[in-house]
Order: sequence, then C-alpha cells, then structure tokens
Amino acid sequence: MMDSENAAAEDSSAVANLLPLASGAQQPYVSELLSFTLDRLHKEPELLRVDAERIQRQMQEVAVGNYRAFIAASDALLVIRDEVSSIDKHLESLIGEIPKLTSGCTEFVESAEYILEKRKMNQTLLANHSTLLDLLEIPQLMDTCVRNGNYDEALDLETFVCKLSTMHPKLPVIQALAAEVRQTTQSLLLQLLQKLRSNIQLPECLRIIGYLRRIGVFSEYEMRLQFLRCRQAWLTGLLEDLD
Repeated sequence: MMDSENAAAEDSSAVANLLPLASGAQQPYVSELLSFTLDRLHKEPELLRVDAERIQRQMQEVAVGNYRAFIAASDALLVIRDEVSSIDKHLESLIGEIPKLTSGCTEFVESAEYILEKRKMNQTLLANHSTLLDLLEIPQLMDTCVRNGNYDEALDLETFVCKLSTMHPKLPVIQALAAEVRQTTQSLLLQLLQKLRSNIQLPECLRIIGYLRRIGVFSEYEMRLQFLRCRQAWLTGLLEDLD
C-alpha cells in the first residue's frame, strides 16, 4: 500500500515538473489539477473563464468607483515628476555654488580676523591714549628745552627716546619720534658749538663739554678738536674787533 502511494506521488511530481506552468508560485495549482478527475478537468477551462470574467467585472467596478482617485494619483505623479526634476536642477545648481560659498566663507573669516586684530589695536591705543600723547609731545618739549637753555632736561628726553627706539625697532610711531628727536639733538649740538664760539667763562665751557659727551656724536679726540676750533674762532673774532 505504501509503495503504491509513493509511486503515485512520484508520478505526480514528475508530471508537474514536465508542465511549463509548474513554477514556484503555480506549483500548488498544478498539484491540484493532478488530483482532479477527467470530468473535472474538462470543466476547468470554463470555470477559469467564469472566474476571469468575474475578476474583470470587479476590476471595472473598482476602476469606475475610484476613477477620481486614479486621476488624482496620475496628476500627483506628474506633479511629483516635475517637482523632482526641478529639485534635481536646483541641487545641481547648489552643488555648483558650493565652491563659491566655501571661498566666500574663507574670505569672510580672514576679513573678520583682520577686523578683530584692528579692533584689538584700537582698544590698546585707546587704553594708552594719554601715554601716546605724552610721547608725541616729546619732540616739541625737547625743542622748548633747547630754546630755553634747559639742556639737561633735553638730553634726558633724548636718552629716553633712544631707549624706546632700541626696545621697539619695528614700531613706525616710535621710529618717527626718534627721527624728530634726532633733528632736535642736531639743533642742540649746533647751539652748544655756537656757545663755545661766544664769550663764556671756563665753567660754562666745561658744562658744554659735558653736554657734548652726553650727546655722543664726537669721539674724545674729535671733541677736543672741536673745542679748540670753537675757542680759536672766538679769539679770532675778538682780535678782529680789537683791530
């Protein structure tokens, strides 16, 4: 009995494998066909036709009952297709603008850093405004001291500015200040030499020599030579007056 059933199953499987419709999804239906009687098999095409007509009518009824939804879905599909195409174009344009945006951001950062540095400098300048004003008034103050014969004070200012120039060799303001002070020092030097050519006593001569040493323009030999020349010029002028 078991052998006959196994044989029948094997025959059914062999027949199913030979049928072209025996795919994975159709395998149950094919197996069901193999179990039908001959009369049932003759009726199967008509039954399939009736089922197909019934399914066709149901599909038509669904289509008629929901035609608005189908039209709306079709319109929505067209709109979505256009929107997707527009979005794609905008994305391509955006991708093309990204390098410009990156460059602009870089320039903005560099500009912001420059402005920030300038702002810090301005804040520092504001905090030291009174000190800077005092420094800028040094040349005028030194010139006033020279004109009034306050040589010690003038040379003190000159020494102070020379130290500033040495400490800050790269600051334009300090270097401009030092240049003005050097001009005033030159004026002081000419005034001191002119005094040596005038009718002054020995203590005044020694005091002027001390100022010349502080200025440091002449070596010791040159300073002695200048002293002798100036005093000689005074003596020459005195003798000419006597004649």
